[in-house]
Amino acid sequence: MNALIVEDDPWIAELLRLILTDLDANLQIEHLSSAVAAQNYLRGNTIDLLIADLNLPDGNGLEVVRTAARRAPNSLRLLTTTDISRQLVLDARAAGITDFFAKPFKVDALRGRLAQLLQCDPANVSASANLGDLPSFLRARLEQPLRLAWSSPAQQQLAASSAKELNFERFNALAEAEPMLTLIALNRANRQLERGRATCLSLQAVWERLGPADCRELVARLAQARIALEHPLLQQRVTEFASQQQALSDALGRHSAEQAIPVGPLRAAISCSRLGELAVISAVQHFLNYGQQIDESSLDTLINQHAAAFGNCIKTQQQLPFLLRELTGSLFQLPRTGLRKDRILLRIAALETGFTPADPDQLRQLRRLIGLPA
Repeated sequence: MNALIVEDDPWIAELLRLILTDLDANLQIEHLSSAVAAQNYLRGNTIDLLIADLNLPDGNGLEVVRTAARRAPNSLRLLTTTDISRQLVLDARAAGITDFFAKPFKVDALRGRLAQLLQCDPANVSASANLGDLPSFLRARLEQPLRLAWSSPAQQQLAASSAKELNFERFNALAEAEPMLTLIALNRANRQLERGRATCLSLQAVWERLGPADCRELVARLAQARIALEHPLLQQRVTEFASQQQALSDALGRHSAEQAIPVGPLRAAISCSRLGELAVISAVQHFLNYGQQIDESSLDTLINQHAAAFGNCIKTQQQLPFLLRELTGSLFQLPRTGLRKDRILLRIAALETGFTPADPDQLRQLRRLIGLPA
């Protein structure tokens, strides 16, 4: 029996592969991460089972389903999606769907439904699809593309409902509240960088480079494709980080006008200041979505242990501009040489707001250095 998984999230793909292997050790499983690759595969291969994500990086999973229905009419064709609407049900039936799986999955429920479709007894399935403990899961996650989550389902719903009418002010406010959007928007804008054009370092530059239509499309796509934090403790930690970043922005606003320094890149740096912690928290929510349990008492320790590695990883994966990485680093520690006003301002804001441990002597010295009252 031949199965094809079309899923761009490697951890979801691995979860599906583990469960399918448990259900049928003889199942031949192919994993592809794009619609084009899946279409090409189906032209030359026969399958018995298709599991396709609706939102793929280069297209719609329904097109893959439609091709599979035409080329392998006796196959099982399953669609995974975060949002099952009435129109989607109608479109999926027309494409030849067999069943839906709503994301996020719970491992036991997913195993049971797949067992039923494949006519297996889930009671006889081994426990090898268990993802291990949380520390092991986090270590393994670093080997895969990292994905930030929306801070809450309410924020995700707000993004989905407002995407089509976003102006720059609302786009900017949403991106500053959701560092995921800032990071991915910067990445997309700078991927389109042409020779001779400056690197995008602010949300204003992103809006101008991509244009309003592409920015709105990006918000709508992320609202569909990314999970939201649901665990109250994870939401609380993210809210605390957001409060810290708002305090930094307020302090920066008090001083930047006097220094005649463009504030856009500094605000983007502040938005990216907790990417490591947010990436760990998002991975924990993925772990919970797979039906696992966490020890809440050890959560803060795990976040602190893994934040640096996750931060470096996601900044590299998303190609965060080096200058923004330098600016973000200035919140925590200034370089020994090459001091500039923008870095000094960020460090002053961090010291004034308690973002980093107090250092009154350094704060007085830095304020005098750029002409602020000590």
